[in-house]
Amino acid sequence: MIDRQIDKRENDVILFDQILSKICSTAPIACNLDCYLNPDYVNNRYAYVFYSLNNPKRSRLSRFTVNLDNIAGRSSELTLLEIPKTSDSHNGGMLQFGTDGFLYISVSDGYQVDDAQDLSDLKGGLLRLDTRNASEKAPYEIPPDNPFADNNEGIRPEILAWGFRNPWRFSIDALTGHIFVGDVGDNHQEEISRIEVRKNHGWPILEGDQCYPPGTENCDKESTVLPIASFEHTFIRSVIGGYVYRGEDIPWLRGQYVYGDYFRRLFQLDPAEPGIQHFPQVLVYKPRIQHGEELGEVTFFSSLTENAVGELYATSLSGAVYKLQRLSPSKELKGFFRALGDFC
Repeated sequence: MIDRQIDKRENDVILFDQILSKICSTAPIACNLDCYLNPDYVNNRYAYVFYSLNNPKRSRLSRFTVNLDNIAGRSSELTLLEIPKTSDSHNGGMLQFGTDGFLYISVSDGYQVDDAQDLSDLKGGLLRLDTRNASEKAPYEIPPDNPFADNNEGIRPEILAWGFRNPWRFSIDALTGHIFVGDVGDNHQEEISRIEVRKNHGWPILEGDQCYPPGTENCDKESTVLPIASFEHTFIRSVIGGYVYRGEDIPWLRGQYVYGDYFRRLFQLDPAEPGIQHFPQVLVYKPRIQHGEELGEVTFFSSLTENAVGELYATSLSGAVYKLQRLSPSKELKGFFRALGDFC
């Protein structure tokens, strides 16, 4: 059970122009996919938003400038990248700045499965951009060490890795720099992958570590990077990629990769364990919350994140933010969530 309490500390909440809400109201699936602040946000007030639009269908990466009232008006929007789509499904994507100062973006296949293997298309890829000198004429540059930075074969130079279906959430390990992706599967498998640059991560040759579609024999596994974990839907549905825990609050969890699924469960795995893991280790199962005298449940999880010192948080579709905490070494339940507050 979780004690749901409101955090009394003051926190900045950025309000985006209402026009973004109007755009999202016309998109049936996951319009506002992610938001991330510039590493130098205190000085430049830049916030990056990845969202989807209709008419025509596309995913857009934009930079907003947040004013001193914490409002990011539409007039401040600088469009950095647009990716055409043909479907409202598989918008999926996340933003994160690496310690190298570059912006990393995961992009879903847009429900066009073959696009994930098309290196002239950004869909189904993990991208890396240099946005430090962004302008209307040059919204981003290509980092010189991107694997396809200097190619003349029609390969998009933004691509770091490819072969993803719906990489809803990824993370960069603060200690090792390894990138971990939770890739949402189709009808049978969910997967966790450790990224190898300039490599094909399988979809739609594979779903998880299994040939796709089911029943296919002798698919070309050798041309792909196999995931570190592949789970049947019996165990996990709609995986939510997480983080390698580097915090101090839960010593026994350090070095473990913590991830979740849409159905209010958290899991852990050892990323150093050899081979492909097929049976998830449950960390928290459908936690209950106490809010005053009322007993309720955490609604469906939507994302995980970490703070500056490596402690982990989860968000839910209700808008609540929860912190993963140690309960007591003597208790069978080794962790629980404490709600920090609701955000619209």
